[in-house]
Order: sequence, then C-alpha cells, then structure tokens
Amino acid sequence: MAMPAATDRSPPAAWGPWVLAALFLVIAGLIFGALYFAYPNDSHWYALLGIGIIAVFFALGSYLAEAASREPLIQRSLAWGFFGMGFAVLLFTVGLGHMYGVLTVVGALIGLVLVLAVLFITVGLMMWRIRAVDRTQRREAPRAAWRAEPAPSALSYAAAQSPSVPAVTPPPPPAGGSSGPAGAPPRSP
Repeated sequence: MAMPAATDRSPPAAWGPWVLAALFLVIAGLIFGALYFAYPNDSHWYALLGIGIIAVFFALGSYLAEAASREPLIQRSLAWGFFGMGFAVLLFTVGLGHMYGVLTVVGALIGLVLVLAVLFITVGLMMWRIRAVDRTQRREAPRAAWRAEPAPSALSYAAAQSPSVPAVTPPPPPAGGSSGPAGAPPRSP
C-alpha cells in the first residue's frame, strides 16, 4: 500500500509573526477609523492630525519591537509603513490646514517647518543606526570566519608552541652537487 505524499507545510511557529502583524494592522485600522469618525464633519482636520501622530508612535513601537525578534523583517516593515503614513498624513494635514480654516497661512508654514524638522532629525537618526548596524556586521564577519574554522587540538597546539621542542633544520644537500630531490639519479649534462 502506497503512503500518501507528505505535504510541504511550514511549522505553525512560522505563521505567528504574520498573524500578529495582521492583528496589529487591524487594530491600528480600527483605531484610525474610530478616531476619524469620532469627530464631527467639520473637525476632520483634528482627526487627521491625531491619526498622523498615532501612526508615528506606532512606527516607534514597531521599531522597538524589532529588539524582541530574531528575524525582525515584519516589525521593520511595519515601522517603515507607519513612519511613511504618519509623516505623509501630518505633512498634508498641516500643509492644508489653512484650507480647513483651522490655521492661517503663516501657521501652516510654521507647522510644516516643525514637521519637516522632526522628519529630518528622525531620518538622520535612522541613517546613523543603519550605518552602525553595517559596521557591526562588517566587524563580525572575521569572527564568524574564525568560529567556522576547526579548532586545533590542545595537544598539537601545545607541542607546536613548546620551548622544549628543538627547531627542525632542513637536511643538508646531497653530495655530488645534485640539485634534484634526495634519492633521484643525477641529471646528465
């Protein structure tokens, strides 16, 4: 009787981070939706401002969650996504504040300058962190290569480094001026 073919399935632990990421995105969407619909129609500007600020905090939380994972691909993706969404919403909301009648043109420009300053500082800190991680990985490469080499036995290492072992001297050249290896017949002229 033939055995049924084994199915190629991932272990259940491989789905865990994806399920958590989807759950986090659903919760974030519900929070954003509730915040938007909590304000009346003429106050959506404040809701969008709140959504942008909360998205930036979710990006920070996702970034900090990278430390809790061995393979932080999902957390890093969430951090970048919330970062982009948060600052895009903030820039458009503050930039268009004068059209909602909430800010004056000067107030919108000052708000844009502040949001852009925070954005540039944040991007600068991210670039500094990326360079630090790259330097650490380059520094760890020789260590990984050294760890991959087989360890010498303690006996061979001790024998090679012992001061009581006489130095090996090469044998003297054979008599007769032969330049060939020992035991080989001399070459004819």
